[in-house]
Amino acid sequence: MPRHFLFLLASGRRDGNTELLARRAAAARPPADARTWLRLADLPLAPFRDLRHGPESYPEPAGNERVLADATLAATDLVVAAPLYWYGLPASAKLYLDYWSAWMRVPSLDFKRRMAGKTLWAVCALSDDDRTTADPYVGTLRLSAEYLGMRWAGVLFGSGNRPGDVMSDEPALADADRFFAPPSGAASV
Repeated sequence: MPRHFLFLLASGRRDGNTELLARRAAAARPPADARTWLRLADLPLAPFRDLRHGPESYPEPAGNERVLADATLAATDLVVAAPLYWYGLPASAKLYLDYWSAWMRVPSLDFKRRMAGKTLWAVCALSDDDRTTADPYVGTLRLSAEYLGMRWAGVLFGSGNRPGDVMSDEPALADADRFFAPPSGAASV
């Protein structure tokens, strides 16, 4: 069954190591799978306002927020393609996740129910050989997936500091070629 992958590019650099690795992994999916690529820097969001416990309610998304909400709900698989910045997600990716709190409270979106069963993946370039430095990054995404009843599929890591470095990380490129493949013995997803 064809899938619809939404790639959320959250790097401060176009065509950076994370994006190169994500595009390599995406190329291994069957051609029937839809792929939507959105660069969060091109769809800026206003600072998030927490309205949960006040008299105001969250309005229907509009503008860039509407584009992101609709794309999120249309996808079967969400891929956060974000380099490791100071041990966590880049600000644009974190802000996008903050908006999930609002979308869960907009009745017309039925966000929490519609997110359940989707798959959340991550692609991350980092310059540290110690992958545990990315634990806060991984934890944020894994716990967000669990909260919404999504499947957490893990992180594709690649090493890269300067632009293009990841293309010399042979183990990461090999991992990218099989990252989106179903587990051994499982039916194709």
